[in-house]
Amino acid sequence: MIKGRINHISLFSCILISLMPLSLIRRDSDETEEATAESGMILRSVPSVAVRLDVPLLNQLDPPALLLGCEVTSLAMILQYNGVTVTKNELADRLPVVPIYYENGLQGNPNEGFVGDVTGSDYGFCVYHGPIASLASEYIPSARVEDVSGQDFTSVISALDRGFPVWVVTTTTFLPDDALEVWQTPTGPVNISYIMHSVVVVGYDADSLYINNPYGQKDQKVDRRNFILAWEQMGKQAIYIAAGTPDQAEMQTTE
Repeated sequence: MIKGRINHISLFSCILISLMPLSLIRRDSDETEEATAESGMILRSVPSVAVRLDVPLLNQLDPPALLLGCEVTSLAMILQYNGVTVTKNELADRLPVVPIYYENGLQGNPNEGFVGDVTGSDYGFCVYHGPIASLASEYIPSARVEDVSGQDFTSVISALDRGFPVWVVTTTTFLPDDALEVWQTPTGPVNISYIMHSVVVVGYDADSLYINNPYGQKDQKVDRRNFILAWEQMGKQAIYIAAGTPDQAEMQTTE
């Protein structure tokens, strides 16, 4: 998040701060302060100024290549970060598929499955967050799979602050697409971008975001504002895997 700058402090604020215990003033940026019975105050944690998570990089073009498999490749990255041994191609094989066109002229809905051929050997397009979250739940207890699609980008930043990389949908240019199309699908209209792309957000600082790009770039630095605009245009799609309880960890190893 952007670190605010305080240019003027009122006399009242100075007095108030001087009365606070030193232990409540001096703290690390990612440390949570507890409520105290003496003061009756609840002090919220202050977000980090910058975060960078070390997430394994996978390349969708590595053999056997998935030319259109950015979504499953990005999912494989966050699964591997959480200790799950899985490949992009294994995920692609288990991903639901819908046709590009139906006999009645309607088009496939990426909210129901991958539209077309994920390998790129035939025509194909994309898949959205719903089928990806369901696929993640086949490897991780579903209670840990957090689909925060539709929420503000602060939900992505919050996940990063807690050490969770985030699967998102953006564009290949990391800019908004001025040529969106609306497809008519069996379940209603859906916005489609021919430059749609999925990446893993692994960090941020004041002006930039850092991503693992399944085209083969680790910790790629991108402009924060433009990236968020593209992400919002693509439906604010975001998924992360939260920390598990001991019971969930046991379930993960036995399933």
